[in-house]
Amino acid sequence: MSDDMKIKVTKDGPYAVYGRAPLKEERIKKDSMGKPEEWEEVKRYYTDDIYSLCRCGKSTNKPFCTGDHMVGFDGTETAKRNTFDENAKSYPGIDGVELLQDPVLCVGAGFCHGKNYVDKMVKKKETLDIALQQTYDCPGGSLVIKINGEKQEPHFEKGISNTSLPRSGPLWVKGEIPIESSDGYKYEVRNRVALCSCGKSKNKPFCDASHLR
Repeated sequence: MSDDMKIKVTKDGPYAVYGRAPLKEERIKKDSMGKPEEWEEVKRYYTDDIYSLCRCGKSTNKPFCTGDHMVGFDGTETAKRNTFDENAKSYPGIDGVELLQDPVLCVGAGFCHGKNYVDKMVKKKETLDIALQQTYDCPGGSLVIKINGEKQEPHFEKGISNTSLPRSGPLWVKGEIPIESSDGYKYEVRNRVALCSCGKSKNKPFCDASHLR
């Protein structure tokens, strides 16, 4: 694993991944009521120093690119080039607690209402830990909790997960791996983001739950 790990969005093509970033597959485990409970690892992939991941949705060997994007894929990046804090809406919790949400980054994983609705749980001390875990499980980083002004984030090793939600979902990028646009712009480095792998997102390169629609 390299300190030079990064993801490069190629023009109308795949994600080029550098630095032998670990790659695995994860799916959502659900409870007896059918609500999202936790992520579970399904498999790990062997990766080279550089490899390519599909972002058009047409690959016959997902998550890897097989060149099928060459037929009519428009991969134009449309995401706003500003920070999460600039986009996020704020919801007050108990004293010193604030829930931030950027709904554009929601991937439809459903953890925001797993045990209960996270915006309600941040209002009670006894449910705050559950609320924190539900935001940690949000792969797109749509939800973040601040306590006394400090963002609460889980520790993630650098890596990428191909997800199923339960159908094929986005690429979950963890551990502050830099992402660079096709024209050289460096997106905000975050602990967790989700990259579109179906080619349908209106917020490319990030997932906006279009795979569910």
